[in-house]
Amino acid sequence: PRRQHYGRQRSARDRPVRTVRPMGRVELTSWASTQRIGIDGTVDSEQRVTLDRPVVDCSDRGARELASRYWAELQRSGRRLISVRDHAGGIDLRLLGFRPVLIALGPVETAYSPASASARHPIRGGLLVRRSGGSIAFEQIVGERVELRSRIDGFHPRRGPFYVLVQRRFHLALSRRYFRRLIGGDPP
Repeated sequence: PRRQHYGRQRSARDRPVRTVRPMGRVELTSWASTQRIGIDGTVDSEQRVTLDRPVVDCSDRGARELASRYWAELQRSGRRLISVRDHAGGIDLRLLGFRPVLIALGPVETAYSPASASARHPIRGGLLVRRSGGSIAFEQIVGERVELRSRIDGFHPRRGPFYVLVQRRFHLALSRRYFRRLIGGDPP
């Protein structure tokens, strides 16, 4: 069987050829996003989508999976330019795996009930953070319909256009990819 390659075909001399499997196109029909920037520059942002079925168990394991799948998608979407370093003290997001830390997050805090699972990381600091405080959270709420959420609460980005021009756009695109991968059942 012949392999299908996406992008430029390379000759045998140009090896290695990287085979890329495109992510299944899952439509986000109920996608919604809201953002509020406070007078002091504090950002609150929420992306959500509703579906017919849960994507993880409402358990500690399910809550942790919501977070770990987001970080895997970040690394994948960032084309490995942004690396995710998971350690006992939390998670560090770094450019190409080196210092300085772009964003430092505390250890994951999970909560779950028969109808929900959530994972939250406090924001501790980093080059893109003006001051520590706030959090990033991933939630699944099961009711008549299931709602998935990606939330940033109380984030203090560095002043200037970088947040609006780069960070926010990247986060929105990443959230869409994250939801599609969760809904499509693609492996992390």
